[in-house]
Amino acid sequence: MKRLLLAFALATMPIAASVVFALPATAATTVTELGDLSALRTIVADALTLTTAGDLGKAAARITDFESAWDADASRLRTLSSDKWSVIDDASDAAIASLRSANPVPANATAALTALVEALDNPSAAPTKVGSVTAITDANGRALPCEDLLADVRATAAVSPASDADKPKFEELQAKGIERCNADDDKRADEFFAQALALMGA
Repeated sequence: MKRLLLAFALATMPIAASVVFALPATAATTVTELGDLSALRTIVADALTLTTAGDLGKAAARITDFESAWDADASRLRTLSSDKWSVIDDASDAAIASLRSANPVPANATAALTALVEALDNPSAAPTKVGSVTAITDANGRALPCEDLLADVRATAAVSPASDADKPKFEELQAKGIERCNADDDKRADEFFAQALALMGA
């Protein structure tokens, strides 16, 4: 049953472009245990505005600005709170992948960027969504067995592999997922596997 729910959720990922995503209200500062993240939030909000306006090229360039700033401060932020850093880092991986896809889907990019804004605002919330649909937890909010998702990734790749342009990112996500699965970290492994499935349009 869990596999059926996952398949349904991922299959419905491409969302009609007319869906409106509400960006959380911007506070004067976005302060968490990780410190003031307002500058990072502003960059993501810019990318989201460009995406909703249809300028995916500039949005991709702007998310690269975020990636550079986020990576430059990664060591310090992980020291402050590795759990909260991981919440934002996972959301950023999804947002970056959505804009760097060979054929980015505006609605999916909008959903991923909105999720990243929400993670920056509240990194205490455990990520249970990919795009705008629940895809990696059961009805009780528990992470699905990562071995099941890995089997889905491999089965999907056998019949509908990622495009040549998306293949390097797919392989990176699959490798990260296997690494976390081997470490019995189902939650983070599932997030990587779900992103890999999304790249294949599953």
